[in-house]
Parts: sequence; C-alpha cells; structure tokens
Amino acid sequence: MKIRIISKDKIENGFAREAVKEYAKRLARYCRLELKCTQSPEKFIRDRDYVIKVARGGAVISSEELAEKISSLGVGGMSDVAIVFDEDYKGTRVDYSLQISQMDLHRDLILVILYEQIYRAYRIINNEPYHK
Repeated sequence: MKIRIISKDKIENGFAREAVKEYAKRLARYCRLELKCTQSPEKFIRDRDYVIKVARGGAVISSEELAEKISSLGVGGMSDVAIVFDEDYKGTRVDYSLQISQMDLHRDLILVILYEQIYRAYRIINNEPYHK
C-alpha cells in the first residue's frame, strides 16, 4: 500500500520532525509512505486515491478500527491512500473524514499521532506486539 500524507504546512518542531522520521522508518516494512508539504493538495491527489481528510468533525475511531480500515482498503484493491492533513481543504472529493482527537493540539503533534497510529494499525494487522 502507498500512503501519501499531504500537509499544508511544514513540520515546525524538531521533536516532531524526529518522531515522524522514526515512524516513517518503522513503517517502511509495511507500506510506502511519503509526506508532501504543499499549499495545493489537489496536485498530489490522483483519481485512484482513497482520500482521507484529517479534520475536526471527522470520525473518532480506535486504533483497532483504523487497522480494520487500512486492512479492508488493501483487501478491496485500494492500494493508494492520500491523507489530507489540512483543516481548510475543500477538495473535489473526500472518501472518509478522520478526527485524531477532540482536544485542541498543535498540528505537529497531530501529525506525529497520525504516524504513530498508522504504525500501530500495521502492527495490529500483522498480529505483532506494539511495544518492544
């Protein structure tokens, strides 16, 4: 599966940059993952992509439910996922809307949590323990 995370803003905090890099390294064994920072998310969304928007008002789901979502997409033949990390995104289509937390969090922290939850989902899918 190829997961493209599209963000309007670059990562500001060093700790967040390091955490994202670490989770991207861990995820490399499960999927192809890339982060695109752009003011024009539509440029990186293809017709075949399953589009998930991270925004307030989206579904609040558990780690297990996210794992099931990712697994069902793969089984259903949807191998390209675009996750739009831009609250203001008003694109032509959104297949699923996801809220990371009901609390107000800095966008860098939300991005780290998103990466962590994708990693956790793949560990669940593969019946692997999360903690080392």
